[in-house]
Amino acid sequence: MSEKLLEIEDLLGDDEDVLDESTEELYDLVIPPGVPASLIHEIVAEFELEPHNKVVNSSVEDGEYFGMKLIVLRGDRETVERANKYLFDVFDDRVGCFED
Repeated sequence: MSEKLLEIEDLLGDDEDVLDESTEELYDLVIPPGVPASLIHEIVAEFELEPHNKVVNSSVEDGEYFGMKLIVLRGDRETVERANKYLFDVFDDRVGCFED
């Protein structure tokens, strides 16, 4: 029996979500590029956040702009803050092993 690899596309739809008036009290936790999909799935499950995508404009050194699709996890402020702390605690634990 083979295990299915989790992909970012499993979390996201095809298009950027448009916020309506009913989402005014929701906040987004922007996931930095390079975060493993398994960690994103873990955060979604643990904190019951809704995954969405957001396109932001970015540029390279010569000033050429391009749209970059980012993952955001949406929820109430308190939950998003707890998820953010958890995300950076995991980063600290993983990077901490290289300090010696």
